[in-house]
Amino acid sequence: MMIMAQAAGSSDIGKVRKANEDSFLINESIGLYVVADGMGGHRAGQVASRMAVEAIGTYMTAAAEKSSESEEMAVAQGVDEATQRLRQSITLANRRIYKQSLQDEACRGMGTTVSALYLAENTLITANVGDSPIYLLRNGEIENLYTPHTLLHERKKIPKSMEGKFSEGKLAHILTRAVGIRSEVGVDFVETQCFTDDIVVLCSDGLSGKIAPEEIRDLVCQNDSDSACKKLTDLANQRGGEDNITVIVVRIQSTNGDSSKTLLGRVIGIPAWIASLFRSKQRS
Repeated sequence: MMIMAQAAGSSDIGKVRKANEDSFLINESIGLYVVADGMGGHRAGQVASRMAVEAIGTYMTAAAEKSSESEEMAVAQGVDEATQRLRQSITLANRRIYKQSLQDEACRGMGTTVSALYLAENTLITANVGDSPIYLLRNGEIENLYTPHTLLHERKKIPKSMEGKFSEGKLAHILTRAVGIRSEVGVDFVETQCFTDDIVVLCSDGLSGKIAPEEIRDLVCQNDSDSACKKLTDLANQRGGEDNITVIVVRIQSTNGDSSKTLLGRVIGIPAWIASLFRSKQRS
């Protein structure tokens, strides 16, 4: 992995919902961090998010163990291979959730967002489906490491007959992608060089919908990881707490990378609106 990191996370039901349909995973031994925000009636969203983090965690753990069986395999493991494994783990989660939704009437139509961070070869690999944010805090700035899959950001998918019928606020909450709602899923990836003192924050929209990115940056930079999670959760609840609130804070303690800190990376097929936010290598 070549990266030393420390992380903390928490998940809170909020002040309105009757169940917590968020799930999260922290596996520091393999450098994997996942947030999933489930959706569906009769607590099916809770099932979907839990299935997602379990499938991704199990697959990535098994893959990491296999790759470390021999020194040659471990050396051969590169960023491209790590990204492909992460893609396969989310594909597996999608397949399992979709199958369960077809077999169980109570789970019909369930799905979940997935936002994941994987540390490999001095690289931050992020993957996302849905709108759960992933932020990079570096040099006092906060940048997006995800693509929001909402109608607000993908307006071209709105049928002409429906144009003008939704406010921007509503468009921001209508997902164009989710894990488990279809037989196949598209996943977006960003690969960014990792540096010591980088901080990555993954959260559900129960947090990001109540706290601005700059406020998140300030609270995280001014507190240790555990305290930051608690203060962010408390603030989201103070501002209404209408949704479940989940957050993971990952602090990079050391890497074998260049000490120079920039967001410059390879950019492939990046949309104009997101290119203005960061310069990294993006895959889909």
